[in-house]
This record gives sequence, structure tokens and C-alpha cells, in this order.
Amino acid sequence: MNGTKDKVGNALLNIRQIKTTMIRLFDQLPLYVRFGLAFLLPVLVIAWVTASNILQLSTSVSQIDRLKSNLALTVDAGQLVGNLQDERGYSVLRLKTGASAFGQRLQQSQQRTDTVLAALEQRLESTTPAHRQSATYKNLSEILRDLSQLKEIRSQITTATINSNEVIAFYSKPIAAFNDQISRLSRDVSAPRFARQLNAYFILNRLRELLGQERALLGVAIAEQQLNSIDLRDLVYLAGRQKSLLVGLQNQTQLADVINLQSVATNLREQILESENPQALLSQTNLENWYQRQSQLIAQVKQVEKQIIANLEQQSAAQYTAAKGELWRYAVISPLALVVSLFLALLILRFVKRRLVLSDKVFNHSHDRITVSDADGRIVDVNPAFSRMTGYSKQEVLGKNPRFLQSGRQDKAFYKAMWDRILREGYWQGELWNRRKDGELYAEQSSISAIRNEHGTIQNFISVSSDVTERAEAHQRELEHQAYHDALTGLPNLMLVRDRLEHAINLANRDTKSVVVASLDIDNFKAINARFGHVIGDKTIECMASRLNHLLRSGDTLGRVTGDEFIFILEGHSDTSVINNLLERIREETSAPMSIDGRTLQITASIGATAYPNDKHDADTLIRHATQALHMAKRKGRDQVNWFDAEREREQTQLTQLIKKLRRAMEHKELILYYQPKVDMKRCQVVGVEALLRWQKADGTLVPPGDFLPHIEQHPFSIEVGDFVIEQALTQMEAWRKAGLKLPVSVNVSALQLLDQRFVEALVTHLRNHPKVEPADFEIEILESAAIGKINEAAKVIERCKALGVSVSLDDFGTGYAALDYLKRLPAQTLKIDQSFVRDMQGDDTDMTIVKGIMGLADAFSFNVIAEGVETPEQGRLLVALGCDIGQGYGIAMPMPATDVHDWVNKWECPQAWRF
Repeated sequence: MNGTKDKVGNALLNIRQIKTTMIRLFDQLPLYVRFGLAFLLPVLVIAWVTASNILQLSTSVSQIDRLKSNLALTVDAGQLVGNLQDERGYSVLRLKTGASAFGQRLQQSQQRTDTVLAALEQRLESTTPAHRQSATYKNLSEILRDLSQLKEIRSQITTATINSNEVIAFYSKPIAAFNDQISRLSRDVSAPRFARQLNAYFILNRLRELLGQERALLGVAIAEQQLNSIDLRDLVYLAGRQKSLLVGLQNQTQLADVINLQSVATNLREQILESENPQALLSQTNLENWYQRQSQLIAQVKQVEKQIIANLEQQSAAQYTAAKGELWRYAVISPLALVVSLFLALLILRFVKRRLVLSDKVFNHSHDRITVSDADGRIVDVNPAFSRMTGYSKQEVLGKNPRFLQSGRQDKAFYKAMWDRILREGYWQGELWNRRKDGELYAEQSSISAIRNEHGTIQNFISVSSDVTERAEAHQRELEHQAYHDALTGLPNLMLVRDRLEHAINLANRDTKSVVVASLDIDNFKAINARFGHVIGDKTIECMASRLNHLLRSGDTLGRVTGDEFIFILEGHSDTSVINNLLERIREETSAPMSIDGRTLQITASIGATAYPNDKHDADTLIRHATQALHMAKRKGRDQVNWFDAEREREQTQLTQLIKKLRRAMEHKELILYYQPKVDMKRCQVVGVEALLRWQKADGTLVPPGDFLPHIEQHPFSIEVGDFVIEQALTQMEAWRKAGLKLPVSVNVSALQLLDQRFVEALVTHLRNHPKVEPADFEIEILESAAIGKINEAAKVIERCKALGVSVSLDDFGTGYAALDYLKRLPAQTLKIDQSFVRDMQGDDTDMTIVKGIMGLADAFSFNVIAEGVETPEQGRLLVALGCDIGQGYGIAMPMPATDVHDWVNKWECPQAWRF
């Protein structure tokens, strides 16, 4: 790895050296020659682009030609697949029945196979050497080698020395290989129109193979008048795969509607799958008639294949002709355009040469430094005064950005403001500190102008500067002291304290010692200013600064933030108790009475502190945390030391960030509702759905509900989310009602939302906004623990909801340890048995006892009951036997988008185990 990095580094260094040498040679040319080259460069670019485009068009023609060749091979391979499928079917029936009619058809099928096989071999032989490099050619050649045993297999079939399973295995292998090659060709084609039709051709080949396998399987079954369990399972698989392929075919071609699998032959398969006595159906079926109808269905698929192949051949031929025409047109027109461009460049060069000579003389004799940069800020020219001022030669700076001269004394904000003004107003003038080649800093008075072309686009920047180092140094020393120190006390200000804190943090990371940041404030300082005036107030602050200076060590940092607030940094401590005792001593000694101008002032001080690395943040954050701790000390009564709670701050910050993300998700419609059906397992009816909140990000990924819902349930934001869920659920109910689906919906309501004084009024507003929704079809689900927390308030809210006609159920019942008295006092209608008891009740006697107990409580208190977590038909049957008819769970349906619900309701069928 290191060797690779060294090679890359050396390569980049060589590139830079070549670039520098070329710039130096170019700079030594006369000015008008340089401009001539600049005018000729676009001509050279046009020539390069022309050649590149011709090469690209030529490649495109070759690719289409290769596609035509591969397509012809694929068509022949598809025909061979159809004949192998027929030969396989007749071979199996010949072995199973011994009928002479099938023997005669087998011979005819073998002759057709030999004809198509010879045609494919001839096609491969006539393929050009260039096209023989394609994967299609190589793969088909390999597959044909696998058919070398065809004559031997045919002989064994004639002598009946091979069984039907071996025959099916032999023929199915090359058929699958041919189909796989057709699939690869569809994946390798980049043009979507070709890819879709090739994919449709592949699907049809797969469909034809499945129909052929079904023909062989049922043909044997009819001949033997029996169908074992393995064959029945294979028949189910074949039926499912055929339907799946037809669905995929609908997305690829409109010709899919031509195919109709609802033929007499396929009806036999469906009758067998639904019948309890398949043998009876087999005995009633004439083998030859059925076999002929199945073959007609396969021929129907072949006909659609021919139409697709005809379309592909026509389109590839048209594209090949168009690509060749485009190639010839481009090859003829492009050289003419190149000649015209060269002629115009020569005319412009003659005009520019005269004007540049005079400008060049003025540029070289100026005493001020002149720098010319392009629109990207790269230096394109400097005058001799530039070299005298900076020490850099012209060859050393060409192509560089002038920022390499920066001294670092002016920050990014300064340069940002400078360039903002240049780009906005086109001009800037001011003082810059730069660095000469020998490392010496110097100041210059500069003016920078933006040069625009006739379209208003910036073309160059020109900088003109003069050296003003001596004057600037004196002014800079004065400004630096004012910038980093407090004018009243002379102490470092917040900026300097912050810099020293960053340095202390870096040291602490190396020696594992802590850094304490403390903020001290004089209690009730405003009262001192109000009573004695600002003069005494200023002297009080000076006296406090003096006291703190005497209490702190020489290596500690003390600064004044603002007003009466001081900040100090304690370094090198490792014992928390020692630090805390030190802060308490500072608080006590700074709270001693002060004598100022003959007045004795009784004062106290409050201190807020935090310690790095326990509070592992940057300098700005540590200062802010110390100030927060100081404010907390004042709220607790003043005259005390208070430490910042880092863990509580982290948790609060994470929650704040999560709520921000959820608000943004709500604004961008990433919060959506999924719906999980509820069914009457005894009557086999869908009785409603439960609305479940999901967070689906813009890329389609779903955030698990457990990653965000539990974190906000105690935050007022959960009420806003709950209102959103109710509104979305009612809106969806109206949409379903309009589409002819009347479906009750339940939503989960948190404890905070339920007990909010505005909950019922908000629910009334939601229902009024959706007048087509009947309140009786809407249900709220509340956690058992939510109702227990404030039983009286919860009961009143539930009563008001019932008065509106809205149903109420207790969710996850059995996990909240409710007393019997609570059930009597809560006016809910339904208990939902928690899924943790339902899931294991068949193998866990304790869970079974709990389920039975909940059923008994529901019966005693006249509650309806529903079971969550129904995952198997057996669980549902057991629940019905226990008296619980309503259930929901993954065994019934997973939560699904609203768009899938209507279709699911129409297609859902009750499991056989529930048919009582």
C-alpha cells in the first residue's frame, strides 16, 4: 500500500514539474505569439472533439452490428429450444406409453430438431471473426458441445434402456443453458427499448419451458393415471411460476395480452390442484387430445416470440442504417468546420498583435506591483515590480493562486468579505499583510478590480499594490492588544480565553489531566450599580479581578467575559474533590466584604463549572456549559458552586435533534401510515384495520418505530404527531369509503395526548372535517399503563369519546398490572391481549393461563376482546376455541401501505384451519 502511495506521489510531482516547465517556456514567447496560440487552441480542441466523436460513432455502429449478429444467433437458439422441448415430451410419452403414434411423432420431432440444430451450427460457422469474440457466440458453442450425446440418448430411448427422469434431465440441461444465454443478452444490452423486448423474449422462453415441463409431467400422469405427492408439488410450482412470468411479461411488452393460459389444458391442471381425487380426473382425460391442446398453447407462445423477434430485427436494422448515415455525415462536415475556424483565428491574431505591444510596455515599467489572474484566481502574468516586492520570479508564480502570499494575519472572514465586495461591486481597496519568499511579512496598500467581458462575465482580476509595511506594523500592535484584552481590567477577553482553552484541551488530551472551565458572577450586581452608580460598579469589578488574580496560580487563565461575569481555566488537576474544594474556597474568599471609596460592600458570588474530558466538547461549548451551570446556581439561590450535568445535556440534545428530524419528515411527507388488518377468525371476515405510524425516508428505507416513537412519547411533540395520525387515518377512511370500502380504523393514542386538555376538542374538529366518516367506525387505542397513571382523568376522557360515538380499547392488556377496580372504572369497550402472551401460549402454560384469565376478565366486565400477535393458523383456531374471535398479527397480514389494503381485503381467504 505504501509503495502505491509513493508511486502516485511521484507521478503527481512529475506532472507538476512538466506543467511548470511548459508555463515557463510559454512565458518566454512574444506576447502576440502567446495570444496566437491561445486563438489556435480552440481549433485544436475542435479537431480533437471531432476525432473523438467520429470514433464514438464508429464504435456505436460496431456495437449495433454485433447486436444484430447476437440476435440472429439467439433466434436460432430459441427455435432449437422449442424443438428440444417437443422432442423431450414425445420421448417421455414414448417411454411411458409405448404407443406407436407417439413413436412416429417422436421421429418427426427428431428430424425437425436436427434441421434446426444444423442451421444453428451453420450460423455459428458463418459468424465473422470479430463477432466470435462475443460471449453469446462462445456460450452457444459450449452448449452445442453438450448436445454431442444426443444420438446416443435417442438410441437408448428407441431401445427403452433409459428411464423418463434421465431423459428429462438430459434435455432440460441445454434448454436451461439456452434460456440463461437469452437472459444474459437482455441484461447486456444498454438500450432500454431493446432490453425490454429481449427480456420479454427470455420470459416467453422460460414460460414455454414451464409449459413443456407441465406437458411432460401431466402427460406421464395421464398415461399412468396417477399423480404422486412430489409430482403434485411440482405442478403447484409450475403453475405459480407461469403466473409470475405472465405478470413480468405485462411490464415488458403489450403482446402479453395475446397469451391466454386459461385453455382446456391448463384448466385440467387447475382442476387437479383443487380436486380431492386427481386420479379420477386423469382417468377421464384422453392423452392424445390433451397433449395436442397443450402443444397448441405452447405454439401460441412461440407465435408471440416470432412477433417480438421480428420487431427486434427490424429495429436493429433501422438503427444500424441510421448510425452509419450519421457517421458519414459527421466525417464529411466536421473537417469543413475546422478549416473555417482556423481561418478566423488567423484574422483575429493580426488585429490583436498591434494593440498588445503598447500595453506590454506600460505593464513592465510600472513601479507598483501588478498581478493579473484569470476568472479562477490563477496568476497569468506579473510585472517586474512583483518580483522586486515579493522575491518570487515570474516563472515561479504563473498558474498559482495569489493566496500563497498570505501571511495568515488576516482570517478567512476578512478575505470572504473582500471577495464578496469585488464580486458584487467590481472593486476593493485596502491593506493586506503578505509574506515574501524569504519569510518576511510585509504590508501593502492594494486595489483589486474585476474585469468583465461584454456579457458581464468576469474574465480577469487585476491587483495593483504598494509597500506600506512600517506604517502598518505600528497600527497593528495597537489593534492586537485592544482585540484580545478587556479595556477596564486589562484581563484577557473572551476571544483570548477561548484560544488558551483550546490549547489547554490539546495538552489535556496528551497527559490525561482534566481542564476545568468556571464562570463567576457577582450576585445582585445590578443593585450595586443602581445604588452607588457605575463608577463604584466599575471599581467593584476591578477589585474582583484583583482578588481572582491572587487566588489563581500563574499557569491558570483568568478573563472577563462581560459586565460582572469572569471566566477562569484551571489546568493540571486530576482529583475531582480537590477541584471542588478549590472552587468553594474561591467562592468564599471572593465573597468577603469590599471597601471602595470609604464604602463597605457586602457581596456574594456564584460559580458554574464544567470539566473536560468528562464534558468532551470544544472550547466554545465548554464556555457555554459553564455559563449554563452559573445560571443554574443563581436559580438555586445564589452564593454556591454548581457543576454542569453533561449526561443530561447529551440526552436533551439527542432528543432535540430527533424532534427536528421528525418535524422535517412531517413537512416532507415522510411520516406515513401503514395499516394492519383485524379479522373475525370464526366468521372469516375482515372487521377493521389498525393504523401504525411509519417513517419512510426519501430513499425508501423505513426507520423502525422503536427508533423514534418511544423517545418522544413524554415530549409535547408527541401530541402534534398524534393529531397528525388521527387526521391521516380519517382522510384515508374517506378515500376508502369513496372507493366502495367501508373499513373501521383504530389509532394509538399516547398517555400525554389522551390526558391533554385539548384532546377531545381536537378529536371533535377532526371528525367535523371528515363528515363522511361515521364516528362508530373510528376507534382509539390507549395503553393499559397510560390509563392506570391517572385513572380518573382517563375515565372522563374515555366517556367524552364514547359520547361522540368513538370506540375505545385498552392496548397491550396484561402488561400494565391493572387492578380489577381499574377495569370497573374504565369505560372502554375492548381489551387487546398483548402479543407476548399469544405468541407462546401453545408451549407455555403460564402464557396460556394469562390469556384465559384475560378472557375471563373481559367476560366478567362485558369487554370485547381481540388478540394481537396471531402468527399461525393454529394459534387462531385455539383463540376461537377459548372464545376470542377477533385477531390480528403477522400470520394474518403484515402492516401494509394504504394503497395495498383494498386489494388485500378482496383477495384474503380464511385459512382452512379456521373453517369450523
